[in-house]
This record gives sequence, C-alpha cells and structure tokens, in this order.
Amino acid sequence: MILSRRAPHRILFAALVGLAGCAGDDDGGPAAATGSSDGATLPADDSAGSTNATPSATPNDGETTASGESTGRGSDSAGETTTGSETTADDSTDSTGDPPSACADNWPQWNDGSDCGLPDIQVHQVSDNTFLLRQSLCSNFEAPFMYLLFGTQRVLLQDTGAGNIEIAAAVYSVIDDWLTANNQASIELVVVNSHGHGDHTQGNAMFQGQPNTVVVGTGVAAVSSFFGINNWPQETVQYDLGDRMLDIIAIPGHQSSHIAIYDHGENWLLTGDTLYPGRLYIADFPTYVESIARMVEHVADLPTCNVMGTHVEMTTTAGDDFPFGAVTHPSEHALQLTSSHLTELRDGVAAMAGAPVIEAHDDFIIYPL
Repeated sequence: MILSRRAPHRILFAALVGLAGCAGDDDGGPAAATGSSDGATLPADDSAGSTNATPSATPNDGETTASGESTGRGSDSAGETTTGSETTADDSTDSTGDPPSACADNWPQWNDGSDCGLPDIQVHQVSDNTFLLRQSLCSNFEAPFMYLLFGTQRVLLQDTGAGNIEIAAAVYSVIDDWLTANNQASIELVVVNSHGHGDHTQGNAMFQGQPNTVVVGTGVAAVSSFFGINNWPQETVQYDLGDRMLDIIAIPGHQSSHIAIYDHGENWLLTGDTLYPGRLYIADFPTYVESIARMVEHVADLPTCNVMGTHVEMTTTAGDDFPFGAVTHPSEHALQLTSSHLTELRDGVAAMAGAPVIEAHDDFIIYPL
C-alpha cells in the first residue's frame, strides 16, 4: 500500500545527490589486473557520518585476484555466531501465501545499536551451508548485511562491509568451522560485491593475496568478465558453487555494476541495495525500472522464499524510516522481504511513467535522486 508521496528530505537529498553520478563511471576494463580503477568511489551517502571507512584500502576495482591453494586458515572470529536454536521465527513471508516448504524460518534478533559491547560482526547460521553476517551499527550507521553461501567446491561471499571491522577474520573462521563439520580439507573463497559502493566494498582488501581466495573487481567489465556475461545487462548467467547453482542477474540503476543473485540453495533472491526495507536510492531511473522488471520476470516461475537486501532503514511502523545516519534502530523492520514486495516495487516505479518522485510504501521508500 502506498502511504504517501512526499518532498525530499532536503539535508538527506543534498548528501546523496552525488550518488547519481556513480551510475556510469566504473567501466574499468577486464577482470585481470590492469592497474587502472573502474571508479568505485565512495559516494556521498556512503561517507556522510561514516568516518570508519577507509577508501584507500579498497582494491583496484577492475581487478580479480587469486592466491595459492590451501586448506581453511585458522583465525580468531571477529563475530558472534547464532544458530536456529537461538533465534526467533518471523512471519513476514505470510503475505505471499504459501512459501516453498524448505524456506528458512529462523531469524535472529539483530543488534539494534543500543549495546556497543557486542561484537562488531553478528554471524547467523541460516542453514548448514548458508550464513548471514551483519556489521554493527556501532561501527558504521550503514550496518550492511553480507552473505556467505557454501557449495561443495567453492564458497561465495557477497560484500565485505563498510570498514573498521575484521571481516576477513570472521569469514575465515566460519569457513574453518564449515570445513571441519563437513570433513573437507579446503574450499575456494570467491569474494564478490553486490555493487561498487564503499559501504559494501571496504573489506575487499583484507582478502587480497589470501590463500585459495579470489576477489572479483567491482566494475561492469570485471563483473562481466568473471561471470561470463557477454551482453550486460540483458544477459543472465549461472554460476555453480558445486551442487549449488546461483543465477547472476545484472540490475544497474542504483549503481551501474549492481547484480542480483538468485540462490537455488535457499530459494532466495539477493537484491543488494536495489530492494531492501529502506530508502531505495535510484541514480538512473529508467535503467532501474528495466532492472526491476527483469528480476520480476526471472523469478516468476521460481520458488522464492525471501527477497534479501543489504540494509534495514525502516521501522516496524508502516512507511516509517529511521533518520539518515541513525546509529540505533529500535523496533527495526525485519530484513527479509517477499516476492510480492518485488512486484509492488515494479508496479510503483512503472506507474511513475518517467516522472519519478519520492514515494513511501509500507516496507520501503522509492527514492529517486
């Protein structure tokens, strides 16, 4: 349900207007090291109030790196792991009718920023082969989510956080535990970003040069080269983790190299910053409209348990968002959305017919820049 159409938050709009320029500035050449950047500069919305980010540590955006062959590496975990027995169920999928029977229903209570004595990274085990990580609001107000998806041959990490956290230590610790539990000697880690904005890429450098690890660049050329996308953004391709298939869907609009991932393991659609419970900043509106339609079409005949983004900015009150830069999130909306939210977004942006406005819905806010 549409709650309101409203004028921009003037201060927020001023802070974010620079983001619109990021949509086409990161065509950085092939995935192999080139020595040139594809321009994933930190946009205004990623840096405002975020002194923990360290852009100088971000690797060359056009670079894919791999190093060595090794088993899992020992490290101290920088996060706290929860499992299903320590979580509460969430009924947010009810609005779609009957979800697939294998859908995850164990969701944690995320740290709302009120207790900064808790770890900077909260690690939740969704299932045997799926982990969800979140950076604490205490370390960065963006508090991004990250996804760790295990197959039999490789494990994919989507996003590395907004900086000032030991994300590599936390990830390698989870990998070591998974290898032990599965009596497996080693597995290749593939680090890929949902898109090139700084609040999702700041930890990339921590993984470069590590054993049995590949870091994919953040520009269109690097992403296309790694996944074998020959016709960006129209072509959707598959990437096999080993008995776990991922569909890689190009969805520029928020940012030019943005991808979505449909995970056949969890029946999830990972949508990054393109759809989540919050302010959906749109840098290139016509391209964004096409991308949303492409996602809806792709999942039309697929079982979709949840639509999973990378932030939460909404409260549990319909249409109400936290102030920009808020470092505590009392009564925070659940992370997981449904396929009905995706179609609601498609219909909402299509109805604007080339005249985009800020529009609040129950569970997200369409926010053209």
